[in-house]
Amino acid sequence: MPARPSTSSREADQARARWIEFLRNYGLELILLLFILYVCLNRGLAVEVAIHDAQPAAAGATVSEAGLGNWFATLTNRALGGVVRQEERTEVVDLAEPDAGADDFNSVAETDDPAPHISNLTLVLSPDYGERKGLSPHIVAAKRKRVSDYLRSYAPAARREMEEFGIPASITLAQALLESNAGDSKLAVDSNNHFGIKCRTKCLGCTCRNYGDDTRYDMFRVFDSVADSYREHSILLTSSRYARLHNYGRDYRKWAHGLKACGYATDPRYAEKLITIIENLELDRYDALAR
Repeated sequence: MPARPSTSSREADQARARWIEFLRNYGLELILLLFILYVCLNRGLAVEVAIHDAQPAAAGATVSEAGLGNWFATLTNRALGGVVRQEERTEVVDLAEPDAGADDFNSVAETDDPAPHISNLTLVLSPDYGERKGLSPHIVAAKRKRVSDYLRSYAPAARREMEEFGIPASITLAQALLESNAGDSKLAVDSNNHFGIKCRTKCLGCTCRNYGDDTRYDMFRVFDSVADSYREHSILLTSSRYARLHNYGRDYRKWAHGLKACGYATDPRYAEKLITIIENLELDRYDALAR
């Protein structure tokens, strides 16, 4: 008469069966999860899993559909930098609202600004922001003055660069305002870098400083003067990567979309922001003055 399997043997068999069933149901998602984690670690990205404000599962939804599936889709979208797009998205986005997890390199340096937690460009990107948020007239006036002071100081430099390199002054000024927070970002104040320009390969022939962008290896240029920063921006936009943009002449809209397409910034709204800044401040008047 054959020996009956022991209790421990049966439990081991049951455990193996459960694991096999789990892998059969979720094996593909686990493989993809490991791949995403590998991408994150390789690129120095941080993965955040938000467990608050969870949406309730639809009635009758399985665990995969309402739990692991949705979480995994969100993780995939974040880890790949938003490559997975929602084509039917109809959400109205306020350009003036700061992006979550803004990088340190674009944060505000110590300043006498009465509201340093609000970007200097907020009222440019959304002129009614002050009224909607109940800001005092003093803060609104101070923010607008910082932008107008920046233009007064650096519009001549943008026009000189346009005359020599053919880059519309409106584009140069819009990028400078946005990238430097109208000259108040740490990168602008500490390093005279008004365009978020990163270091050359292995920091050869330049001085760099880390501001905690994508990884600790992302180094940003340190310039002796703001004028040097404007000149390096012009040199950058005449490189082969951006060469085709010069076919657009002084069409700032095509330049804005071209900069985004060529990878100047990862912000999906970058072109729209540049165009809004140019049109709300009428920066194209600096293009006309140089003709």
